[in-house]
Amino acid sequence: MRPALPAAEDLQPHLEAICRSGRLTKGPYLERLEAAAAAHLGVRHAVGVSSCTTGLMLVYRALAELAEQGCRAPSRRECLTAAVLPEGRSIATGGEVVMPSFTFLAGPAAVVWNGLRPVFVDVDPLSTNARADAVAAAITPRTVAISACHNFGNPCDVAGLGEVARRHRLPLVIDAAHGFGAKQAGRPVGGGATAQVFSLSPTKLLVAGEGGIVATDCDCLAALVRVGREYGNDGSYDAAFSGCNGRMPEMCAATAWLGLERLDDVAAHRRGIAEAYGARLGGMAGVEFVAIRPGDTSSHKDFSIAVDPAEFGATRDDLRRALALRGIETRTYYDPPCHRQVAFRRFHEGRDVLPATDMLSARSLSLPIGPQVDAAVIGEVCETIEACRGRA
Repeated sequence: MRPALPAAEDLQPHLEAICRSGRLTKGPYLERLEAAAAAHLGVRHAVGVSSCTTGLMLVYRALAELAEQGCRAPSRRECLTAAVLPEGRSIATGGEVVMPSFTFLAGPAAVVWNGLRPVFVDVDPLSTNARADAVAAAITPRTVAISACHNFGNPCDVAGLGEVARRHRLPLVIDAAHGFGAKQAGRPVGGGATAQVFSLSPTKLLVAGEGGIVATDCDCLAALVRVGREYGNDGSYDAAFSGCNGRMPEMCAATAWLGLERLDDVAAHRRGIAEAYGARLGGMAGVEFVAIRPGDTSSHKDFSIAVDPAEFGATRDDLRRALALRGIETRTYYDPPCHRQVAFRRFHEGRDVLPATDMLSARSLSLPIGPQVDAAVIGEVCETIEACRGRA
């Protein structure tokens, strides 16, 4: 993996301008990035924060503030989150957030940081994403939110999950860390939920260095996230609520702002890599690909295969070792899954097993993808996989 950065000569004058100005945070480049990201994603607000994790933490904190204090819109009808949560239920009272376990640990971490409890559900073994029916079945009177993820950049069922959320009057928070470059019905993912939170870290298609974007159509939620990233200080130096330092530095904002101009090219390159892997490995027994729904476009933040040991004749870990001997680095997302991790397994005690999640965590292997991957790299990876088949 290599970061997809703007050319150094393109970035240099902007970094020099930032240094000359002395304004390292809360400056014009953040404003430019937020405006450009909102336009790209098709949402009213794109709020820049220090990371996707921080963005998720602030979204839950802002939802709690809305539930406790009410919306700040001139009319409640203008606040998209004013109607969520039935009377007497508060997101700040240790409630439960229904979410997949086959996801990055930042998702449940943001939930636990807010004093909430993750309730882990199984995923679809083909798409690796949360199923709307599984989420609906896990909702109880203690549920205060639903969370999902565009896993590996494969868009989740935003419409189906949104319908479940509306039926139960719950906010839908999507961990869109892998989302830049992904599309549904030809449009970038970003809308259709209470909030979608994107990552701009080095492994993503749009890179800031470190940073995140909170995308939402709710004026009240966006305003509270902006205050929350400033410790909860609205400028009066009297904290309205407990926030954190969630600011994005100007140099990171400038990097991402420039990168947004070439995002389509970065995404197209990854699609080409994914198609090449598919053409070479698609007929191989024991190698399964992530299923993308018709009409959806994956960002291919990761290109993950699932290795069935009975069909392939070797385990995922056998294959990973064989690739490592050739100097080919891979990743095993997400092993262990969140419901088996030390920090979160206490929340899953006594609950149902998650067979698809456990199967995927034992079989999933992410192959090289990114700017450095060309036909020669793809060929070497595929040759190694072919040679490993049947040789446990």
